Amino acid sequence: MNFLPICVNVDGARIVIVGGGSVALQKVKALVQYTKNITVCAPEVNPTIKSFGVNVLERIYLPDVLEGALLAYACTDDSRLNRRIRDDAHRYGIFVNVADNPELCDFVSPAIFKQGTMSVAVSSNGQQVKASVSLRNAICALLQGEASYPSDDSQSADVAPAAASCFSADSCIPILKS
Repeated sequence: MNFLPICVNVDGARIVIVGGGSVALQKVKALVQYTKNITVCAPEVNPTIKSFGVNVLERIYLPDVLEGALLAYACTDDSRLNRRIRDDAHRYGIFVNVADNPELCDFVSPAIFKQGTMSVAVSSNGQQVKASVSLRNAICALLQGEASYPSDDSQSADVAPAAASCFSADSCIPILKS
């Protein structure tokens, strides 16, 4: 497997997550930084997911939930269902991420740090997730220190003075497994 790191425009795009547990929650935490046009479908959905203001369908999975989606995430604890979701997504022409199974993924989710318009993503092709998260956390810590990067207004704005208030452990959201 060799995944190409890219940034995808999700303005107006719909993203579907099938599953309502802890893995789905981690995906929602990362995705809401970029869009709220997320639909979570599962018979039971973690209450924290609901607090993010995403569309929640508390029902069993049916393929119609995928219609019109750009991306899909299969985040259930049932490997057969995850494969079915992947197959259904492919029939709709949708890229799919099957959590905890990079071999079945069209894309993997990196460990992401986002501040304003800047995003840093660290990926290991879904193979060394903990190492990706550790490296992302090190980058986050570096940015809390002396790092600077161009802002929207100038080509060399120092972010270090604002870092203490802008960066927190919550800004560094790990995307667990693929």
